[in-house]
Amino acid sequence: MPRVLLSALLLLLSTATAAQVVSQQPFFNVVTLDAAASAEVPTDTLTITLFTEEQGPDPTDLAAKVNARLEQALLRAKADASVQAQSGIYQTNPVYDRANQITGWRIRAELVLESRDFKAVGALAGRLQPAMKVSAMMFSLSRAAREKAEATLLSEALGRYQDKARVIAKGLGFPGFTLGQITITSDRPPMVPVAYRRTAMAAMADAAPPVPTEGGNNVVSVNVSGNVILGPGK
Repeated sequence: MPRVLLSALLLLLSTATAAQVVSQQPFFNVVTLDAAASAEVPTDTLTITLFTEEQGPDPTDLAAKVNARLEQALLRAKADASVQAQSGIYQTNPVYDRANQITGWRIRAELVLESRDFKAVGALAGRLQPAMKVSAMMFSLSRAAREKAEATLLSEALGRYQDKARVIAKGLGFPGFTLGQITITSDRPPMVPVAYRRTAMAAMADAAPPVPTEGGNNVVSVNVSGNVILGPGK
């Protein structure tokens, strides 16, 4: 083997061995810690899901009825510029008798309304009844509102993280610390379901009154975790 190549291989082996020894050395004065900040933020988006359903022996006839009703509801909903409307889940399921034989079909189609104007979307949901029935209501936080809250909470969480590191360093007799690895995460607030019961009077009316809409709060949290090296840092 040429001397130049042999020398290069020996140099690589010695470098790798030295790096392995350094990596195996224990870390001293390293503390792992975490901090968090959270706040209650008012929900600003309401999603209402309505549905229409038909059951009978002829799936073609059922589909025609359901589709016509859904299409008409979509046209009425899209006329309101303050509300976003789109079709939701569409299901066709067989109906069985006690002998496990198919005796008919059930078709269900959903319409999803979403808006930051609670009164507008609630009034629209009322106008679409009784042809469409309300099946679910969800309050949530828009992306813009969530990101705004997270930006404020991030500064607060980082401040708490450094304050905790200073307390630890002082308590252990070190003049300061140096930041190590840091991980930042946020908890996405869940959608809040709302119980809705349609009265018998509303079922018989040509158009139900506006759906009651009163939002609550979502908790937004930002978490900071990582480690610091205690020593002559800040």
